[in-house]
Amino acid sequence: METSRYDYIKEKLQSVWSNIIRKSDEDEIAEMGRERIVVFIVALILALCLWLMVNLSRDYNLNLDLKINLTGLPQNKALAEDFPETATVSVTGEGWKLISLYNNPPSININVNDSEVNLYDQVQQQMTAAAIELQKVQPLILTLDLEDRITKKIPLRSNVEVSFEQQYDFLESPVLVPDSVNISGAKSLVRSINEWSTDSVQIKSVSQDVNQVVPLKDPGELITLSTTQVTYRARVAQFTEGEENVDIITRNLPTGRMVSYSPSSLTVKYDIPLTEYTKIKGKKLFNAFVTYQQIASDSTGFVRPQIEQVANSFHIRVRSFQPRRAAYFIVLDDN
Repeated sequence: METSRYDYIKEKLQSVWSNIIRKSDEDEIAEMGRERIVVFIVALILALCLWLMVNLSRDYNLNLDLKINLTGLPQNKALAEDFPETATVSVTGEGWKLISLYNNPPSININVNDSEVNLYDQVQQQMTAAAIELQKVQPLILTLDLEDRITKKIPLRSNVEVSFEQQYDFLESPVLVPDSVNISGAKSLVRSINEWSTDSVQIKSVSQDVNQVVPLKDPGELITLSTTQVTYRARVAQFTEGEENVDIITRNLPTGRMVSYSPSSLTVKYDIPLTEYTKIKGKKLFNAFVTYQQIASDSTGFVRPQIEQVANSFHIRVRSFQPRRAAYFIVLDDN
């Protein structure tokens, strides 16, 4: 019994020791594997660097689109036509230098002294400093259409569309502040421009005064504006509907004649701001009249009365009037 227990304990101890030895071996193998991986990565990086050093020391060809900038343009001169924004440049040089050129391409700065500019010479000066050989430039010659610059003041036109909440509308016509702009550019371009508009803007669901900055239409590269935005201002009010019966009268009636109408009056429907509605009570707002010249030139027996607003201190807007035509009868005065 005791021998059997001893054997059991012995087997357990041997089993634990074997596991410890096996785990140590596995850890050592894993550590060796990690070391090999690190060595491989370092070697790969060194090989890649060496490959780059060797290959990038060689000469390569590269095509680039370089931006053209005009400098030194006389103040009294302006371009009448657009010029190419970029020039296609073919260069040769060491890979290291071409990488730098590709990542940070320079601009072609042209000092405008003449209407024709040799782009090859301009680019050559910049590439020589960078030790890069220039092969080709397209276009080779840049032709500039230069004219005398003029400036004039022109009015602004609104291109703003406004939609209102129900029963709301402008109290007065909207205005732009400022209402004009100075425009500058080549004489052939500027002299034909007589007004400038705002950009297309929509303002929706308006129920209060508007005071909004809006941009002007983009003038492009050839035209210069004294400002690029203006303020759109408008007074807004809530309106209500009213109506008034107005007798029809005749103007410029010759002596000895009278005209009667059927019907003798018409009904004018109008809109008025809610705040002004109580102020018009008992006031005459409109005249309805027909001139005798209308009657004298008519052959149908019917004329169209004209509506004239007499209460000019109110913001009244005629919506409609009925009837649109009236029959007339000329009565001669025997006296």
